[in-house]
Amino acid sequence: MAPVDPHSYTDSTHPLTNHIALTFYFDFPSSTIFTSTLISLPAPHSGPFTLDTRSLSISSVLDPTTHKPLPFTLAAAIDPILGQYVTITLSNQSQDTPAARVRYTAKLNVPLHLSAVMAAKHVERKDPVAGESLGACEDSVWCEEGRVVEEFVMEQPVPPYLFAFAVGELGFREVGPRTRVYAEAVPNILDAASKEFAGTEEMIRVGERLFGPYDWERFDLLVLPPSFPYGGMENPRMVFLTPTVIKGDATGAQVVAHELAHSWTGNLITNKTNDHFWLNEGFTTYAERRIVEAVQGEDRAALNIGIGWRGLVEEMDRFKDNMEFTKLKTNQEGVDPDDIYSQVPYEKGFQFLWRIERQIGRPAFDVFLKKYIATFKFQSIDTDTFIDFLKANIPGIEEQIDLELWVEGTGIPPDAMEPVSNIYSKIVSLANEFQLGRMPKEDEVADWHGQEWELYLENLPKSVEASQVSALDARYRLSESKDYEVKVAFLQLAISSRCRDYYYEVEKTLKEVGRMKYLRPLYTALVQGTGKEEEKTFAKRVFSEACDCYHPIARGVVEAILAKFS
Repeated sequence: MAPVDPHSYTDSTHPLTNHIALTFYFDFPSSTIFTSTLISLPAPHSGPFTLDTRSLSISSVLDPTTHKPLPFTLAAAIDPILGQYVTITLSNQSQDTPAARVRYTAKLNVPLHLSAVMAAKHVERKDPVAGESLGACEDSVWCEEGRVVEEFVMEQPVPPYLFAFAVGELGFREVGPRTRVYAEAVPNILDAASKEFAGTEEMIRVGERLFGPYDWERFDLLVLPPSFPYGGMENPRMVFLTPTVIKGDATGAQVVAHELAHSWTGNLITNKTNDHFWLNEGFTTYAERRIVEAVQGEDRAALNIGIGWRGLVEEMDRFKDNMEFTKLKTNQEGVDPDDIYSQVPYEKGFQFLWRIERQIGRPAFDVFLKKYIATFKFQSIDTDTFIDFLKANIPGIEEQIDLELWVEGTGIPPDAMEPVSNIYSKIVSLANEFQLGRMPKEDEVADWHGQEWELYLENLPKSVEASQVSALDARYRLSESKDYEVKVAFLQLAISSRCRDYYYEVEKTLKEVGRMKYLRPLYTALVQGTGKEEEKTFAKRVFSEACDCYHPIARGVVEAILAKFS
């Protein structure tokens, strides 16, 4: 239950949460989590206290001091985006918005043979004690034989959306002094993950050199099942990852670099609302590429930027009928963020910061960036706050760069820039030659990894002859790639070229992964456009057979795609 103020994020009369104490009882046979949440306010408050809820069944609201019920009401209407408001009437009681940051403690009661991990500091694993459930369940249930309590604490203030835990049969491998890799207790999965992420400590040290001290003590990684809908989730202390980032050649470490970069950007400094999401992701993408450049070299960073540039260009076409969502500072009132999730805040945000760096030089920008992080760490800000800070610390910048165009303008500003590097230019040139019937020679691609192939495929024309697609795959086996970035890019090309020989591989992919980055383009390629009745029927059948294995968010995204082009 995440508190929100539905009216204003700056209303000083709205009580901000000071601390949350949570208890959870996991009942696996009934697929139910029983929980109690103790919300503490920094000062006594009287009047309504409004929170949003989603998919919760609320049994009671109590004053923790007197244990007497507090009046509460649930809104009659359920908002499809925010859920259902619950309003609690307080009378001088000491009891968040997406802008708020809170500290918390948590106790997770789980079966003895399972383990719990959390994006917080682990305190201890212990026997259950009567009275500590805070009403999540009866003491007799809490203290049943065969149960254990895992206790955690988050001592730094974090935004509520970064609260995360996982329970299961988990194992781990140590990969550095500050990092463990957790996954299902399957040796080959753990071994592959630990090999992929062996360089994590080096990236942490590079980040500290570039951006200042690492404030979260540990940086652990949890590899989740394939249904996880995102590439990674940047929870402080423990990043959650999809298994598709394990690619066998250490390039998956770049996803870790992105989530690590959040440790100095999005986790330390939070955007007040989704209208300012670029403050999280633009800064994080910039920081990620600086880490990649330092660890893996300038060419690797240029490839990263090039793939991002191509993605940004494609988003302009996607939103051509609603350019509002090509802005950095957007108006998302009444819009489900999952419906408009895109690369714009990441890549246009990166381009904006990169433009500032080019204007004032990297040494001066590094000084600015460290000061920005030190000034706003553990706070929530908005775009206007950043722009004011930028103008105050880089005098005259508004005369050198059109800040308003970058922040509030649509599309890609004319002073944005593609990367410049020999490898990037070579790959784009080879992609252009494919249109003339020339396939890259084996010696030209001998040292290519996933990113090179991804960039090559992304720069091919959207529709080529089916025979060309088959010939390319016959030589390089791209449809069999273990790198899903490459595989999905190739399958999109096959679909757009009506090369139906690969539809079995499309079906297999859609049934074995749940990451929205792959589901969205494949389903869209199948159903978008004219004369695709066979593909639409195919897509609907595959979805009906696979949807139970998708995360609810991913399932909703695919349903929207199928409905839009039905």
